Amino acid sequence: MVNSNTDDGERSTDDGGTNTRRQFVAGSAGALGGAALGGSLVGSAVAQTDDEDGEDGEDGEDGGDGEEPVENEFEDDVDILNFARTLEFLEASFYAQGLENIGEEDLCNCQLFGEEDDPRREQVYEELQTVLAHEEAHVEALGAAVEELGGEPVEEPEFDFGLAVQYPVAFLATAAQLEDVGVSAYAGAAPYIENEALVAPALGIHSVEARHASFLRTLNGDSGFPNAVDEARSRSEVEALIAPFVVGMEAPEGEAPDDGMDSPDGNGTDTPDDNGTDMPDDNGTDMPEDNGTDVPEDNGTDVPDGNGTDDNGTNTSS
Repeated sequence: MVNSNTDDGERSTDDGGTNTRRQFVAGSAGALGGAALGGSLVGSAVAQTDDEDGEDGEDGEDGGDGEEPVENEFEDDVDILNFARTLEFLEASFYAQGLENIGEEDLCNCQLFGEEDDPRREQVYEELQTVLAHEEAHVEALGAAVEELGGEPVEEPEFDFGLAVQYPVAFLATAAQLEDVGVSAYAGAAPYIENEALVAPALGIHSVEARHASFLRTLNGDSGFPNAVDEARSRSEVEALIAPFVVGMEAPEGEAPDDGMDSPDGNGTDTPDDNGTDMPDDNGTDMPEDNGTDVPEDNGTDVPDGNGTDDNGTNTSS
């Protein structure tokens, strides 16, 4: 769970961002190399599963399922880091907008937290501020790493989160979805990092994102650790899930992958049934079809054909 210490929270956030950035750009052969080698071996071992099973494993009888890693859709390490930076931009912007729009009082009084003494009420706003600080630190660290490799850090896209940053229930549900997607994105990309010095700090960010996901799932009343092994997603699978939030991003062709939760239609959100409040269907009033009056066809008078007068109002009768 993320740190909620209010006394030194600011210092912890600053130190965390600095440490993350230093890990990326320092390239320490001692601290990073060994862990990086282990991380890269995981990817290569999985990729070689079919080869090691031999020809007898073609049907899966001798070699098991032999599930392959997700497809490598990245050009190089800079492409991977910018992909991750885009995801961090997405999450940082989402939390910033949601926390500002909803506010502490409405978020803490969200209907997801049933009892008044529910500890989630006391921690949700402060903890999500810490999560926001983490995402912003990740954005900075990834940008610095791209520059260290001689690349150009990707700029922040324009985002449209719709109603998900307006209502507490939608906000927390969407946050859990985005964190789950982020975790699977790092898991899918990490095996293809070529520079070993980048693997350990990338996996460090991945583990923090997993902590965020677990915390958000708990806030939503779900298990924080539903699987023994989490699914990795390819770049195209991730982009298909985040495209509704990124202005101008076209989702890759094909059916969007399952995000592991019930995802509403339309921009990632639907207006929740009560949005944390009860809104009457007719705003508390019944509007009669004829506004309460019956208008007679002749307005209550009969106009004779001749009317007894000519056009200037004089009687023309004999």
